[in-house]
Amino acid sequence: MAELVTVYRAIPAEVPRVIGYLENRCLHPVVLDDTENVSAYRSHAREIRIAVPRTERDMAVQILDQREQEEKRRLFPVVKRANVVVYVLVAALGSLAIVGLLDRRGFWFLGFGILLTIVAAFALVRRAWTAQPDHKGRAKR
Repeated sequence: MAELVTVYRAIPAEVPRVIGYLENRCLHPVVLDDTENVSAYRSHAREIRIAVPRTERDMAVQILDQREQEEKRRLFPVVKRANVVVYVLVAALGSLAIVGLLDRRGFWFLGFGILLTIVAAFALVRRAWTAQPDHKGRAKR
């Protein structure tokens, strides 16, 4: 048997996808670590090593890099939208904190908090109503 070289480390939940991806490219991946011997408490803290024969190493690394680039391109719009939401939340909560620190009696803080709650509720309802369902019943964005 050829010497095995580790080409990827994955959490236990991702191992079958990576193995399937490499096998679909006519490679011969081998799982070096036991995936079943993981407790539920530490399941995401442990990485499983995936290896291929030394002769397939370069091809496997190239294929896995290509897969990672495709995943980054696919997730880029989602990450970009999530970043915008996080920045808006930080700005809103930061301004609410400043108003809370400067308001002695709490009236402005209460009013600003209610206003932010109304704006957030309106934004959530508007987003839910504008989402168009596709043919499978999921919302399309």
